[in-house]
Amino acid sequence: MNILQISLPILLFIWAGVSLSGNLVAASAKFQVEALTMPVALQVGRAQFTWIGYVEWSLFAVVILSVLVRSKVLSVALGIALLIFLVQQLWMQPLLEARTNIIVSGGDAGDSHFHIYFIVAEVMKFLALIWAGCLALSIFGNSDTAKPDG
Repeated sequence: MNILQISLPILLFIWAGVSLSGNLVAASAKFQVEALTMPVALQVGRAQFTWIGYVEWSLFAVVILSVLVRSKVLSVALGIALLIFLVQQLWMQPLLEARTNIIVSGGDAGDSHFHIYFIVAEVMKFLALIWAGCLALSIFGNSDTAKPDG
């Protein structure tokens, strides 16, 4: 197994860790702090998701490059994770950002379950990244010519 073969599963597992810790655990933890008002918690969340987004975009780019260098497609698992990430970044995040701006400026954004959809997408992305990382380990660990089965 060479460095290119081992780097992809490592990158996928790192990305899953970023997803779990930053987007799921830390995101909800700030709302447990009673001293943080909703507008302040949302501003902290905006900064948090911005910086986590930078890290995820970087991992996205490196994963794509790694797959292109290896000329392997890692099945549905990686495709699901990448698609969910793109939907989150290009569609969901801007909608959530608009709601945050309304609330932070003192307005009423109305009721929405959109953040629940984001959480569901995040859990699905996390699981797909773990699945893809495991597939990458098994594919690259067994043979350079092995075909993915998941």
